[in-house]
Amino acid sequence: MFRCLPILLLTLGILISASVTAKDSEDELGNWLIYNGTLRFSDKWSLFTEAQLRLWEVASNPQEFFVRAIGLYQTSQNTQLGLGYTWVKTEPFDDEEPDGTENRLIEQFSARQYWNKSAIEHRFRLEQRWLEKEGVTEYRNRFRYRLQVTTPLFKESIGPRTHFLNFYNELFLNFGNTEDSFDQNRLYGAYGWQFTRLANLQLGALWQKKKHNDFYRLQIFYTHNFDLRN
Repeated sequence: MFRCLPILLLTLGILISASVTAKDSEDELGNWLIYNGTLRFSDKWSLFTEAQLRLWEVASNPQEFFVRAIGLYQTSQNTQLGLGYTWVKTEPFDDEEPDGTENRLIEQFSARQYWNKSAIEHRFRLEQRWLEKEGVTEYRNRFRYRLQVTTPLFKESIGPRTHFLNFYNELFLNFGNTEDSFDQNRLYGAYGWQFTRLANLQLGALWQKKKHNDFYRLQIFYTHNFDLRN
């Protein structure tokens, strides 16, 4: 684990330096606390669950909380279809502004391929979003594409007691009833430790680029899966 400390320290240094130069208070360094897990019922069917608490500042000032569930169907060894729902509660940085809620439907397709030791995943997601604030509901459509690369360190594959690195870039595009097609882009890098076959922890950093703002977020990301086939 200590062999990966230079990578972690360099990543943290870049994020902290970027947050110091931010012009607005809401652009300061914040963090996301994330849990997800997949409950596998059979070789074909599983349920993905996720909960996130996002903070405007490190360990304070809540920004967003959401829960998500997606039913997954394994169409082949390396491809998967999903249908799900997300509920979101948002709190603006300015306490005088109203809170908001969102209900979101999800359809997605993911495909995985391998190159050397690395697993490369392409995820395509469509979202139908109902955003409510002060009793007014606005409907939006969004498309997301994520390219993710996960690679083990010091071993040939990821198994129990394995160090790994995880990187992804995800592009968000609005479509339909909106003039602004670009929503945001997220670039993420993390060091991970696989405790067991079903559980791991990631410590990472994310750059979130929006139309008028850049946000820098530290992430603590815990995954615990459950396999009911045994």
